[in-house]
Amino acid sequence: MSRTIEVIIVEDNESFTKSLKRTLAFNSDMACTGSFNSVEDFLDTENEDTREPHIALLDIHLPGKSGLTLVPHLKENYPNTKILVLTQDDDYHTTLEAIRLGVSGYVLKNADLEDIERAIREVNDGGCVIDPQLSRLVLDALDSKEPSKDSTLSNRERQVLELLAMGLVKKEVADRLNLSYYTVSEYTDNIYKKLQSPNAAAAVATAIRKGLI
Repeated sequence: MSRTIEVIIVEDNESFTKSLKRTLAFNSDMACTGSFNSVEDFLDTENEDTREPHIALLDIHLPGKSGLTLVPHLKENYPNTKILVLTQDDDYHTTLEAIRLGVSGYVLKNADLEDIERAIREVNDGGCVIDPQLSRLVLDALDSKEPSKDSTLSNRERQVLELLAMGLVKKEVADRLNLSYYTVSEYTDNIYKKLQSPNAAAAVATAIRKGLI
């Protein structure tokens, strides 16, 4: 039997929180184990008995402290929790800051609830999710830059990473580049090792920060 995906929500919009809870309740393998309307609310409620959730749905723009300030705390105290950012903010720089901090996904609030559900499952399975609108922002920024002369990544590794930035999964990358799934997996592993990144979103952010793509 598959485990129940335990999710916490840090979101100040009560209506949106209710919609998320309904979506989770509709799925027998998902459960909302806590909801908080601010970073301070979460920290005030937290204690030594707090269960480590599988997924944290986190808004960035909260009353009081920014949701981004909670990311390092979650990663330090709940290392197995995957963080999925949900926000109305499609600013390129904010997106990069979030994934530099190590979140596993970034989805806009205007996405369909079914898409958010799929994002939760993807992140829970160890994947990363970048909203297609945000992927276009990332790729536009990549296209506007001069090609890097840094040899950290090979040309093929750069191609693989750029496709991962678009939100493609390994099989889709393999089909696009006419490579085997095994070969793409090897490229992906090499990229993560070279960039010391745990997932594609973090690897993209690291590569951009270093001017590699």
